[in-house]
Amino acid sequence: MAHSDQVTRDINYSAIAFWSFTLSVVLLPIGLGGDRVVPLGLAQAGLAVSALCLMQSPQLLKSTPFFPRLRWALGLLAAVLVWCLVQTLSFVPMNWMHPMWQETAVVLNGPVVGSISIVPEDALKGLMRLITYIVGGLLAYILAQDPKRAKQLIRAFWITGVIICLYGLIIQVFGLQQILWFKKWTYQDDLTATFVNRNHFAIYCGMVLTTGLALLMQSWREMIRKCKPHQRVASIKQWGLNQAMPQVILLVLIFDCLVLSHSRAGLTWSLGGMAGYLFFYQLYQRSWLKAMTVLLISGVLLVVALCIAMQVSDRFATLFDDYSSQTRGQVYSLTWRMFTDNPWLGYGLDGFEPEFRLYQHGMYETFNHAHSDVLESLLDLGAVAGLALWGAIALFLSGLWHGVRNRRQNGLFPVLALASSIMVLGHSTVDFDLQIPGVALTWAVLLGVGLAQSWPRVEKKTSTLA
Repeated sequence: MAHSDQVTRDINYSAIAFWSFTLSVVLLPIGLGGDRVVPLGLAQAGLAVSALCLMQSPQLLKSTPFFPRLRWALGLLAAVLVWCLVQTLSFVPMNWMHPMWQETAVVLNGPVVGSISIVPEDALKGLMRLITYIVGGLLAYILAQDPKRAKQLIRAFWITGVIICLYGLIIQVFGLQQILWFKKWTYQDDLTATFVNRNHFAIYCGMVLTTGLALLMQSWREMIRKCKPHQRVASIKQWGLNQAMPQVILLVLIFDCLVLSHSRAGLTWSLGGMAGYLFFYQLYQRSWLKAMTVLLISGVLLVVALCIAMQVSDRFATLFDDYSSQTRGQVYSLTWRMFTDNPWLGYGLDGFEPEFRLYQHGMYETFNHAHSDVLESLLDLGAVAGLALWGAIALFLSGLWHGVRNRRQNGLFPVLALASSIMVLGHSTVDFDLQIPGVALTWAVLLGVGLAQSWPRVEKKTSTLA
């Protein structure tokens, strides 16, 4: 009887942990893409509640396998977090500190408490965000070990994503020019839904679109697997009317949102991510010829679409010649120069803007970010910690690839995570998606869910016993 009560209590805590986590993640983008103190703080509180509930459900934690590549990746991330903290401390060697602190001491004619980071307060804020993303992905990995839970989480993301996108479509159609109750102060003619920046909304929209496509394909597989041969025609008709048609309509509307965002890179990488989903899904199905066919057709269609867009769209016509593209090239060049001036120690998380001001001679436009998360991470963390961060991400992606190659069931999840990674990581080479919580945390969660379903049960049991 006591054992039964313990199991019931664990199940209840597990359910609370799951729904606290799920609601915190899927509702975060509503608050201006999560890039504000209040919505991010509420999401962090929800993650904390989820973690506390998991501590009351030890059986779930004990049964969660951590394979060698995941342990290595988490170890690298832990080392990165420690270095991020060290960058904010004042008792590092004097020659490690940013030169601005020494110059400040000379100007003030007195001792100044300095650090490696040029702005330690901002670095601590960046550290808290990075911890949030890592914790979000880790919780997703633990909670999504059960395929039913994983599917519930994905469905919750799809539903809230549809609501956010349709809200943005309504705002755009009626020309209301606002985000929630705020008047839009930028991107007035672009669909951004609850996000501020059209590019970040476009990538979020791409993840929603791909998730909807994944769920549609999964429902088709389930219908075919369950229906009997003599009932197949009737089952297909019923599935088409009750599931496929509403889902396709929603997918078309969300694709319209993506187009109306007027984000060139966002549209390109989102289409690339969707093509990646179809490609990896065929690999998961062991349909090698279909996979290569999808890759070839997708590549041709993408090139044709871009050529047409350059003919009919002014924004695409000036893709490499407009002011934005030219200035970004200058920013990349200066960012690399900043990095080579201090390649090992870095400038601390969120240290780009104050450091860039010291280098942007002759440039009048203000830049808060390097518009390349890859470059900015190397600049902020230094070469060793920056490469450790991207090395951890590479290990996670290799785990997803393991799922595509070895899973016989529930391949939807690692395939979806890989497709989302194509969008987010690809676009982050030319923008700062990983610094927007509504995009970064969503991607981290999809990554965690994909990794949770990337190892067959036999491997999980072996790992747990070991």
